[in-house]
Amino acid sequence: MQTTQTWTTDFQRTKRLSLAAAAVTATIATSAPGELLFGNSNGIEGLGSFTGAMSWTYLGSGTGTLAISLTNTSNAANGGFLTGFAFNAVNGVNLSLASAPGASWRAATNVSAHPYPNFDFGAALGGNWLGGGSPTGGIATGTTNTFSFRVSGSDALLATLSDVSFFDASNGYGFAARFRGFEDGGSDKVVGEVLVTPLPETLGLAAASIAGLVFFRRRS
Repeated sequence: MQTTQTWTTDFQRTKRLSLAAAAVTATIATSAPGELLFGNSNGIEGLGSFTGAMSWTYLGSGTGTLAISLTNTSNAANGGFLTGFAFNAVNGVNLSLASAPGASWRAATNVSAHPYPNFDFGAALGGNWLGGGSPTGGIATGTTNTFSFRVSGSDALLATLSDVSFFDASNGYGFAARFRGFEDGGSDKVVGEVLVTPLPETLGLAAASIAGLVFFRRRS
């Protein structure tokens, strides 16, 4: 009778651990590790809408790469192009635009995104955040484009950075997107909000530890 009770207790503990491991694994599966997701559909004029993903890669030797993918999710019936974006740089690093979806895109610094505060860095058609006329080469509705930025600085600093580091909302906003060329000739400005924060590495380690403990109990 004692043996049966001991087996039942171990089985219950193993089952609880299995459920915990499954829960952590499910969380990891539904959240993209190492990628910050952001976006918004509430522009000043109610026309622009976008989603984005930000991914930081530390390369060593004082360099790294920041990739920003943007999707124009504005209502296709209204047309419109995403023609510029801006974010805040990390103190102590230098940024340069390494690649863009077209030759018309240029880096922009000290971006005045009135009525929002200024942003440190970004890119826009012709390097002009406000622009004018009919935009050519912007991100059309339903289209995704990716931009790559070269980041340089001390290894001591770069090694501590993550995707979240580049979504600095110390001025009240971490990202802004500019839209032009809507059907009625209108334009819009939309600030980004974090949708999914990257999972910390410690969570992945926790999942591995739980799974290992479950395996050990099953083998015992």
